[in-house]
Amino acid sequence: MKTKKIITLAVYALAMALVEAAVVVYLRELYYPKGFFIQTAADLQIIPWKILRVEMWREAATIVMLAAVSFLAFDRLKEKLWVFIFAFSLWDIGYYLFLYTFLRWPPSLGAIDVYFLIPWPWIGSVWFPILLFSALGIISFWQLLKSHYYESQS
Repeated sequence: MKTKKIITLAVYALAMALVEAAVVVYLRELYYPKGFFIQTAADLQIIPWKILRVEMWREAATIVMLAAVSFLAFDRLKEKLWVFIFAFSLWDIGYYLFLYTFLRWPPSLGAIDVYFLIPWPWIGSVWFPILLFSALGIISFWQLLKSHYYESQS
């Protein structure tokens, strides 16, 4: 039963990644039609504040949706947290995979991106979240499988 929940959450996280990437495709087409070459938060000033504010709320809503399905999936707090980390990791990695599929971006893992706007713009190389969430995704998946294995043994 837990394996089905984990698979379902993985599909949900990847679907959320596609939605996230689609929004970014639209934003880049509207505000960066000649290419997305951001280096600092000042490069975001081309986007009107009212749009950035909506984007911040959308980011917050995405986190709430990932947390909500993660917390509904399991009873124990430890599993809820591990599955949230797993879903968040898949969402973030999936986001970059879909961006690459749609835009052929990032051109390299060294490309600079805006990770989040909340509470201020987090900007850095693409390799960092890919590495971080690959590691966290593997660790959280292993913890969930381990939890499932030990529960089935008792």
